[in-house]
Amino acid sequence: MFRWLACGWVLCLLVSSCASLRPAHRWVRQVERSAVFSRGITGFVLLDAHTGRCLAQVRGDRYFTPASNTKILTLAASLQLLPDTLPALQVRPFATPPEEGQRWLVRGMGSPVFLHPQFQSWQSASDSLRQYPGALWLCPRPERLRRFGPGWAWDDYLEDFQPERSALPVYGHVIHVHQPAPGVLDVWPPWFRDSCRIDTAVVRPERPEQGNQWKLPPGPNGGQQTYWLPFVPHPLPPLLADTLGKAVDWLPDSLLAHVPSDGWQTLWGPPLDTVLRRMMHQSDNFIAEQLLLLCGQKRFGTLRTDTLIRWLLDSVWTDIPQRPRWVDGSGLSRYNLISPQAMAHLLLHLWRQQPRQRLFDLFPAGGRDGTIARWYAPAPGEAPWLFAKTGTLSGVHCLSGYLVARSGRVLIFSFMHTNFTGSNTPWKAEMERLLRHIRERH
Repeated sequence: MFRWLACGWVLCLLVSSCASLRPAHRWVRQVERSAVFSRGITGFVLLDAHTGRCLAQVRGDRYFTPASNTKILTLAASLQLLPDTLPALQVRPFATPPEEGQRWLVRGMGSPVFLHPQFQSWQSASDSLRQYPGALWLCPRPERLRRFGPGWAWDDYLEDFQPERSALPVYGHVIHVHQPAPGVLDVWPPWFRDSCRIDTAVVRPERPEQGNQWKLPPGPNGGQQTYWLPFVPHPLPPLLADTLGKAVDWLPDSLLAHVPSDGWQTLWGPPLDTVLRRMMHQSDNFIAEQLLLLCGQKRFGTLRTDTLIRWLLDSVWTDIPQRPRWVDGSGLSRYNLISPQAMAHLLLHLWRQQPRQRLFDLFPAGGRDGTIARWYAPAPGEAPWLFAKTGTLSGVHCLSGYLVARSGRVLIFSFMHTNFTGSNTPWKAEMERLLRHIRERH
């Protein structure tokens, strides 16, 4: 009798185990046998957010180029280090001889928000600078900050997705040019108006790599045309002087050694989550890069992101498998490498640290926001069920985030694809098909 009971218990355990493994085997088979995914290399990991248990994986420990999935790392760093309201810049009075008048020092912190057109409702910093009596002196940072990150494509300097980085960025380092009628240009900021002209010899905007003189093609058939164009931030004092309506210059080199380290006042900008949503929903590379600089300033008082990244990987995210190779904030660099397992564990870290509603609000929602607005839509009357960040470069497409199953359980997933050619639309469609199946069966 005992032997039969023991055999019965073993059989029950085996049946239960096989039942729990069957869905995992199903997802692995579907990924491995996909005719679409077989045209490249795919990595996939699926976790239960509530238990941290791995439900399925295919090449989960292999390294992939994450592209804009790198912004998930920048998001985690920002939530770890930055206050609920973002700083814009720092100021302090500077003692000068009475005959020279009052001077105020202005120091950048890497924050992306000062005069940024997407955050116009939070520009009290510019109002404060206008009200300070006397001239402004811009205080240079001791770090040598390269305008582009490691591994960026330098010939993309004309593209609005790759503005230059700096310690004190203004206007998001992008000008807005609108051609409402033939021969008419509306330019913002107005200081750049005389730097733009229409040239019938060009078919796309052109400017020198190190200069701010643009040639713009006429609108199609004489119609309207709008451009967002990155500018070189070298002429910062005259640009700020025009914006603020007061004298602005660089602090003379002879006075650098006399700048006090204390007494600096922080001028504040928009809420942190407002900026993070812009970064995640619109995949804003400029904001991602500047936020990583700001995190370095907050933690170490320096704009060196390599120091910050090393500290995060060595001291904060110590349980992440397959240490990532992480070199920038946005994912523009192909030097970045991370495994689906590592990405899924970082998403698990965020899930355990942040309230669910806040986290889902920061990620684009399927069928509603950003780069997945036309994918993963819920049925009419239902709430969004997928919250995830895409990442795309030539031959690379990634999607990582959270999936709310029919049962109400939250699953964490990371899809990474590389080494394919042509459009990524088939990969998007195949991921949607598989993720919808996962949603229905969990």
